Amino acid sequence: MLRVTSAQEVADAYDLGGAATLTGPVARGQLGQVWRLDTGEGSHAVKEWFATPDLDDLSRGAELVDAAREEGVLTPAVRRTPSGDVATTVDGTAVRVFEWVDLQPRSRRLDPVAVGEALAALHRAGRPTDEGVDNWFATGFGEQRWREVHQRVVDEGAPFAGELGALVDELVAVESVIEPHESPILCHRDLWADNVLATHDGRVCVIDFENLGPADPSQELAMVLFEFGDDDPARARLLHRAYRDAGGPGRVTRRGHFTMLVAEQAHIGQLACSRWVGASSESERERLARWFLEIPEDPVTLPRIDRVLAAVT
Repeated sequence: MLRVTSAQEVADAYDLGGAATLTGPVARGQLGQVWRLDTGEGSHAVKEWFATPDLDDLSRGAELVDAAREEGVLTPAVRRTPSGDVATTVDGTAVRVFEWVDLQPRSRRLDPVAVGEALAALHRAGRPTDEGVDNWFATGFGEQRWREVHQRVVDEGAPFAGELGALVDELVAVESVIEPHESPILCHRDLWADNVLATHDGRVCVIDFENLGPADPSQELAMVLFEFGDDDPARARLLHRAYRDAGGPGRVTRRGHFTMLVAEQAHIGQLACSRWVGASSESERERLARWFLEIPEDPVTLPRIDRVLAAVT
């Protein structure tokens, strides 16, 4: 794990110059955490992973960041080592460095026009691919598995077992929309409100490209309409119109276009439950319970999908 005393080693690895100070972690996700690095060349964000990532995926992510920036997307620039690498190892952990951007707290009420324009630019930057789409973004679990997971958290005394039990029927029903991805391109695939944030001057900034990969742009558009439409038809219409006017290739016309959204809900829910059961500390269980409870607090259901469809078709 990184330490505050790792500052100079990180700065030297990326040839950032001068005395260095490391502050944080200033943010934490499911896969890693972020520190702030201040050097003679300014401020930088340092991403540290909890497990070593796939370096090929990191290189692809950097390429998509560069392409997105060329299309006008506001996203932190990737810093590379003098040898051109996007990641290196410090204190036994993989790290990478980005330009620092001051960001506001997460919100699903960002300007929908700005979000739609940013998504269109991301999709203009994404190249077509014939790679298969990961199950995380393409499949559900079915009734039997959901009921097995529910029984397991009941047996373990999970504090959210009641919320899961009350939602199982809807989780099963919404999986009926699942269909294959059509015409995948290289997509961000993690455009939740945690990763689409406002800067302090109100612009929309996209961060964290590390889940990038093949996906149907129509399905990513549907996910963003759900997240940033925030169950408000007027917001969904504005976002959708801005996306189309900006040349976005996706079109949301049927329930099946919500496949990626439904699949991610299923996989996040199942992963949160299984990790809660296997967690070794109370603090970790509390964190995982909060993660799971994001689903019943804001579930993807057939009626909600239909409301988005009615707003944009």
